[in-house]
Amino acid sequence: MTTRSRLPQASSGTIAALFLSRVALEAVRRPLPWSLVVAAGLLVGTIGLLLGGRLARRGVRLWPLLFLLPYILWPHRDPLAAVGIALLALLVWLLSGERTSLPRWAEPVTDGASFAVALLAYGLTAASDILPADAGEFQTVAATLGVAHPPGYPLYTMIGHLFIRLLPWGTSAYRLNLMSGLLAAGTLVLLARATRRWARRLGAPPVGGLASGLAASLALGTATTFWAQATIANVRTPTAFFAAICLYALSRFATTADRREADRMLLLFGLGLGLGLAHHPSLAFPGLFFLLYILLTEPRLVVRPRRWWRGAAVALVAGLFPFAYIPIRAAQGAPFAPPGRDTLTGLFHHVFVQGFSGDMFAFANLTDLPHRLALLPTLFPFQFNGLLLALALLGLLGLAWRDGRLFVLLAGGLALHTFVSITYRAPQTVEYMMPAYLPVAIAVGLFPWIWGDRLLRRASCILPSMTWQFILVSLALWAGLLNGWAHGPSFLELAGDRVARETVEPLLREAPEGALILADWRWFTPLRYLQLVEGLRPDVEVRYVYNVPGEAYRETWQRRVREVEADRPVLLTHFYGFDGTTTEPWRTGFRVHPRPLEAPTAPFIPFEVSFGGVEVLGYTLRPIRGGGLSGGPERSEGPKSKAALRLTQGATVRQYRLHPGQVVEATVAWRPVGAVDPSLSITLRLLDAGGRYIANADRTLSADVAPGEVRFERFVLPLYPTLPSGRYQVVLGAYRATEAGFEDVPASGGEAVVRLAWLEVEPLDRLPFTLHRRAVPFLGGPTLVGADYDRSEPGLLRVYLRWRGPVGEG
Repeated sequence: MTTRSRLPQASSGTIAALFLSRVALEAVRRPLPWSLVVAAGLLVGTIGLLLGGRLARRGVRLWPLLFLLPYILWPHRDPLAAVGIALLALLVWLLSGERTSLPRWAEPVTDGASFAVALLAYGLTAASDILPADAGEFQTVAATLGVAHPPGYPLYTMIGHLFIRLLPWGTSAYRLNLMSGLLAAGTLVLLARATRRWARRLGAPPVGGLASGLAASLALGTATTFWAQATIANVRTPTAFFAAICLYALSRFATTADRREADRMLLLFGLGLGLGLAHHPSLAFPGLFFLLYILLTEPRLVVRPRRWWRGAAVALVAGLFPFAYIPIRAAQGAPFAPPGRDTLTGLFHHVFVQGFSGDMFAFANLTDLPHRLALLPTLFPFQFNGLLLALALLGLLGLAWRDGRLFVLLAGGLALHTFVSITYRAPQTVEYMMPAYLPVAIAVGLFPWIWGDRLLRRASCILPSMTWQFILVSLALWAGLLNGWAHGPSFLELAGDRVARETVEPLLREAPEGALILADWRWFTPLRYLQLVEGLRPDVEVRYVYNVPGEAYRETWQRRVREVEADRPVLLTHFYGFDGTTTEPWRTGFRVHPRPLEAPTAPFIPFEVSFGGVEVLGYTLRPIRGGGLSGGPERSEGPKSKAALRLTQGATVRQYRLHPGQVVEATVAWRPVGAVDPSLSITLRLLDAGGRYIANADRTLSADVAPGEVRFERFVLPLYPTLPSGRYQVVLGAYRATEAGFEDVPASGGEAVVRLAWLEVEPLDRLPFTLHRRAVPFLGGPTLVGADYDRSEPGLLRVYLRWRGPVGEG
């Protein structure tokens, strides 16, 4: 053991012992006297010092245990922080050994394991069913060999169709979702291989290069949008995959001394770039810097066409060949194919996205650009935690003087593609930026070998400089693992989301025969999937209501409704009230009727009660956010008064189970008995079991209703996240506004309010969202798991505490 390593080795045993003692004392979950805590700390610290000294004399590396010190000084009890700090110490211990060489099988085995782990993670979090909007379109066109929106994505459609055919389980929509996970896992392996080649050129030993590649793949693989796209059908993940092929080919081209291998890499680069441009033309922007990097690496290549003409030919053929699919399938009447795409003019219009030509660089002006640039502090932290961003920034800055050519490749591609994405007129900015996340991840992996050798040379009196570099590699890996830990639970929860099917299938399945469904793009695509792929209700027509320039979207819907023949049932996916019509809630959508409507046609829970000349006919309840409503059997509610029995006669008082944080939508059908009092309002209230007020939603009734005409009112009741579990009741009442205030209007049986349903609010089974995580157990009671503060009103501080049971009877 050298002199410079004695100090950390001598103190590491004490640090480890104090860390373990703190964790053990916190696990007791009961208050302990300070004297006992201090005595325990002194005792275990002394034991740790003696034991650490003995192990150090035997050559055991103990100094990585120094990384446990932050949790010893941490002011709060936090088991997750303890686990995270222990993980960092473990990574440093694993990577800081004396061995820097690797067996031949190490790299392929690591790549295979990385691929398998990524594929497993994305497979477990993959969307399990059909999806809305563009994802639903891709699921449909891949299953039916249709033609997607411009530029058509023919390569993705054909490969997706083949993948769906080969995979033996699940629906075709789920299979296509899994294909994104496969491509994402392949992207991570290619990125890791490219990173470790560049890391070795910067001086990393084989072990260090392997760790740097893993750090880069962890940074990208746990990025929010990359992970999200890896779980759904989309065209962004293939774009990242082709970009990764190009970067891998460039890394081998720039680091090999074998001219034949370099020429093969030019061929691979041409294939990746050609297929990438055929898939999505946005790859042309980082592609400019791909080509510039080749020229900067080998400038004389320009005058040696014998070395690159094959790659250029492959890029040209790979880029043009897939587009033959569009006119062929358009001539065959493929789903989603616009008319005229089987002609040269129509093909040119589709491939070059002329219908969206005004969207490119739409915000690249002095007025809009400052506002778009203001998004950057939000866009990148949304993907990566602060530590990853700091490492990436330092890595890119260091490349400017360590490897100028690589700096141009990474920083140039990142800057240009980000500029193009933020100036494009579309809301999916984080998705368009996917290729820009690859240079960020590579910079994270290269950071230790850019800065570690020079900046940490002065610290070599304590540890060797190579050891410091491995500490930085461990830090990069740790930051990636923390990024995944933060994002993983959300994707696990989203994996079981079936909102698209639960929204559109009831509407389509129960639509009247020969009905027309007007839908926006979000719900049009899953509706068409159900028809074209699953064969559901082919007698129903589904039309897409698209935006018309110069016309308000609501006016477009109204015009499309009025164009339909009078006797044809018309359903909408969105609520609109038009003059001369009544919009009736119909399952998860809405049905348009000419006025006056004399009786509800949709399934309602019957409930007959009157308030001041207004007769309530029935209601529906359903969630519009969170989990589902499950109607349970009717329960005995205890003794009822004769008035209550009269009110519920012929109706069903149901019970529903929900969780805090959900929102419940109620629709009430009513009709006037006579003239409607313009000051009359209906109120829907949430009360606890004892009748205390919790929340309400009110609607003023329209006076422009003829006697006997049926109308509908929609209410939204929030179940606040702070709502305790228990039994709640939804009640209906009415009131009128007077000069003196508000006056209750009693029901026909004399009650102020009548009960519609019971809500059984169950405890949350997962940790509620909080900005300030805590882990403070109370003896014999619950654990404080979070605290949040609201200072929105001057002079007022609201404190919200998050608890986890159990709670005692007292």
